[in-house]
Amino acid sequence: MSTFRRRTVLGLAARGTLAGLSAASWAHLGGRAAASQASRTRFRAVVIGSGFGGSVAALRLGQAGVDTVVLERGREWPTAPDRPVFGSAHGITDTMFWFRDTACWPAMLPVPIARTPGVMEVSRERHLDIACGAAVGGGSVVYTGVTLAPPRRYFEALYPSGLAYEEFTQTWFPKVRAMLGADRMPRDVYNSAPFTHSRLWDRQMGKAHMPCFPLDSAFDWNVVRDELSGRAALSATVGDSDFGCGNGAKKSLTRNYLPAALATGHVQLRPLHEVRSISRGAHGRYRVVVRRLGLNGAILGTTEFSCDLLFVAAGTLNTNRLLVAARERGELPDLPDSVGSGFGDNGDQFNLRSQPLSPIGPCQGSPSASGAFLHHEFELPLLTESWVLPGYAAAPATVTLAMTVDTDHRGTFRFQPESGQVVLSDWTREKSAAGARATLAYGSRVVEANPGSLPVTLNNSRTLTAHPLGGCVIGRATDLEGRVKGNPGLYVVDGSLIPGNVGGANPSLTITALAERAMSRIIAAGG
Repeated sequence: MSTFRRRTVLGLAARGTLAGLSAASWAHLGGRAAASQASRTRFRAVVIGSGFGGSVAALRLGQAGVDTVVLERGREWPTAPDRPVFGSAHGITDTMFWFRDTACWPAMLPVPIARTPGVMEVSRERHLDIACGAAVGGGSVVYTGVTLAPPRRYFEALYPSGLAYEEFTQTWFPKVRAMLGADRMPRDVYNSAPFTHSRLWDRQMGKAHMPCFPLDSAFDWNVVRDELSGRAALSATVGDSDFGCGNGAKKSLTRNYLPAALATGHVQLRPLHEVRSISRGAHGRYRVVVRRLGLNGAILGTTEFSCDLLFVAAGTLNTNRLLVAARERGELPDLPDSVGSGFGDNGDQFNLRSQPLSPIGPCQGSPSASGAFLHHEFELPLLTESWVLPGYAAAPATVTLAMTVDTDHRGTFRFQPESGQVVLSDWTREKSAAGARATLAYGSRVVEANPGSLPVTLNNSRTLTAHPLGGCVIGRATDLEGRVKGNPGLYVVDGSLIPGNVGGANPSLTITALAERAMSRIIAAGG
């Protein structure tokens, strides 16, 4: 690969410039050669999805010299210092949601919007809303950057014994942190006005005898400082990051794994390519049917790709949709019966407290500064993190995201022949009830320890998780490297490997570490 090409791709990533990233990977080619590359449909490997698992797969395949294409249903989202956000609770746009008629987010008005390939999918499943990213970079575009490992006790209780915790803490977690550039919020940012709420949250936790610890985050603190000084459009410092930071305030996968994958010269990226079905054809090659989308949501056509190696990393929701449908329609009839089972919501719960007598700051910044782990105090162990919801960013209230360690309650994705859809069929409110009770008890204890605080009810009629996990559980539907049992050349490398609950952590670090471990062994074994 030419020096010019490598510098072009990695230079775009360093500046946070995303538009044209895939085109930059062909910068060394002439017009005819580039057109030929852009129209190819046969590859050694296909990766479905460009989120945490898919980006790892793309990079490591590219480094191994494997001819690879990444198919991503979402758009490439440009970033620049003067771009604030792609959309927010105070400026709802058509491009915020993936093909929805109305906005759907906690504390957000359900205003009508046009159906477009927006940056966030919210699927209204049975008794549960599931949110997931729909963009080049997947969930890294819309998450809040916390990069945290689960405690040993819960990791060992949830994951197969063949996954050694020491291997992850010594090798894979540090490798991922370094790639993502995750670190703690600097003191000058923590002490700034937009993070008054973070300091208040820490003080309240201290009074409740719940010691906090700083969280590693994948925010770019230099961009956050630019916001504070007026050199960049406001996004992270005003609580508007759930739908992306247009100014580049997040170190999304478009800043690290993806450009590095394209820079190998062996990987192509095809955005707005939505995979509709997968099957196995002649000679054992996999067939992947996609529909090509326009920026306005128009269907531009259908294309069929073929490959020897298929890496499914479409995110938990869509990986289960694809695989369960393929099994039930007879397109991949040998998929294990366990595919689709073992889903969990990571115990996600929100808790709000009002502080009418305490300064909250001019507006609450998005990055999470602190967390606390409560192992024995409540019905379930729970991790609590200082958080912010867009609709409450200017309100005198602090928000906590709790992730309870729930080892029991799981759901199943099933195919509905009459509609041709795969749905979460058996989730009930009772499966979230223990986590809700533990989180409510936590909030009550903090309120009791802090006179002047009041509990706030979040008026959201449905439970929402932004951390869907499971369905292709590692060690059950796959081996310990994500090879799908009974289907040579088929791999799963995303959050659906996790057994419904990370074990007291945000999922991104563990998803990426599992993918790194899997790819190292798959490549070493030649498949």
